[in-house]
Amino acid sequence: MKAIKSYLFTPNEIQLAHELAQALDDEKSLNFYLHCAKKYPHEYLLVTLAHVSSLPSHSIKTTRARLFTSIITKSIYNTNDYTWD
Repeated sequence: MKAIKSYLFTPNEIQLAHELAQALDDEKSLNFYLHCAKKYPHEYLLVTLAHVSSLPSHSIKTTRARLFTSIITKSIYNTNDYTWD
């Protein structure tokens, strides 16, 4: 994975974006994950990643990356409650 040098993103945002891309096997969308790391609370992204990763493969109709993207971009999150009950 190539290193990213940017003044737009903090080292924590870059690290989180790499973590998301690797966990979702979607390195080609690293730019999207960088923007997610900038826009959304990190805890929200990590909880959503854990939720998507914990689902059985047969319950996912597309890819985990697409499901993650759908949840992130379509949901209205409550910054005080990141649980998946």
